[in-house]
Formats: sequence, C-alpha cells, structure tokens
Amino acid sequence: MKKINKFITILSCLFSMNVFAYQISDTMPEKLKTFTDNLNTVSATFKQTKILPESTKRFVSNGYVKFAKNVGFTWHQQKPTDEVFTSTLTTYCVNGENKELNELPYFYRVQSMIDNMLNGDLTGFLFAFNVDYSEHKNSWTMVATPRLSALADMLQNLTVYGTTTDLTKVVMTYYDGTIVILEFTRTQKEINDEIAC
Repeated sequence: MKKINKFITILSCLFSMNVFAYQISDTMPEKLKTFTDNLNTVSATFKQTKILPESTKRFVSNGYVKFAKNVGFTWHQQKPTDEVFTSTLTTYCVNGENKELNELPYFYRVQSMIDNMLNGDLTGFLFAFNVDYSEHKNSWTMVATPRLSALADMLQNLTVYGTTTDLTKVVMTYYDGTIVILEFTRTQKEINDEIAC
C-alpha cells in the first residue's frame, strides 16, 4: 500500500507540473508557458499500465484525476480497486483519512518543488533532474534523468508528453526493469468531488 501511495503521489504531481526548460533560464518555452496558463482546473481520465520485468503480464488500472491550480488535486482510481488520494497544499488523505502533508517528507518536498515551478522557479527541479526538453509542431516532450543518488538508485528516467493545453502521457522507467505508462485524456465531464480532506 505504501508503494502504491508513493507512486500515486508522484504521478499525480506530474499531472499538475509545469514541466519546462532544459536549462536554467528566465524564459519559458512558448508551448509550456501556454500549457501552464491553461492549467487552472483540469479534469482528466487516466489509464495506468504497469509492466513488470519478471512477467509478460500488463497490469492496468483506470480512473480520473482533478487538479485545481494553487488548490490541490484528487486522484481517484476506480479499477481494479476503488481508491481515492486527495491533497491540498497542506494536507492529504487516503480513503478519507486526513493527515498533515509534512508527515510525508518525500511528498512534501516534491509538492513544494512543483509549487515553485508553477511560480517560475526551476531551481529545485533542475537540482534533482537533468532535463532534455524539445518542442514539436503541436506538442512538447521532456525527458528527465535523476541527478540525486536517492532518485537515481530507483528511477532510470521519466518522459513526459504534452500539448499546449494538456499533459497526455508519462512514462516512468525503473532500474529494476519496471515500466509504468500513464495516459491522460482531458474530460469535459463535471467532477464535483471537493479537493479537500
């Protein structure tokens, strides 16, 4: 359960990320600036596929995620099991159990880094990752390779794909051979779940 929660928090954060810049710069790439400006409140369905190295099987789950800029997010997995992880800027809860965010130092640091990025400060992210960013006609791609040994011992790299309005896919490759693919599709369906614990 702890591994699942850690994985969910990382990927949910990535959904809300303003991932930009392959170098330290005061200028944001145009497509990523547009992407950030369009975040606001975003709802998307997701399909998560996990491929384990010791098995040819693919484990698939799905659900939805709702992100409200400067407020927080809700990650609701519906299949194969019904689980809800919600986080504001200061608290989080799993299936209704409310806790202080600073009780999760790892996640707290990640969320703090993302908040800084959304405000144009890349220092934390670029300290933790080497970033290769590229823009295409209607999209952008970012490949992040861990700088920190604590991350590098676990994660080989993560690749993020997006357009000027949406995050579309995240691929996480671990050193043990595990590959996790997360695909997002923005939904116009009204999600009334309150982002609060």
